[in-house]
Amino acid sequence: MSNLIQIGVSAEEDLLVRFDKLITTRGYKNRSEALRDLIRDTLVQYQLEKSEETEVVGSLTLVYDRHNKELTKH
Repeated sequence: MSNLIQIGVSAEEDLLVRFDKLITTRGYKNRSEALRDLIRDTLVQYQLEKSEETEVVGSLTLVYDRHNKELTKH
């Protein structure tokens, strides 16, 4: 990991309470880890939105009961 630089962030108390709940739900160790992850996600989204030549890969998975004869009627 590269050198870490400390920054200060100011936020409303209710926003931090909600953020702390998210941190717990997603299993982050602390706010710093969660903020780094959010920054990375935001940078990726920004890159995808601004670049028309970005390649994106996706997958579509269908799960069905092959014995159900009624599938084609729905």
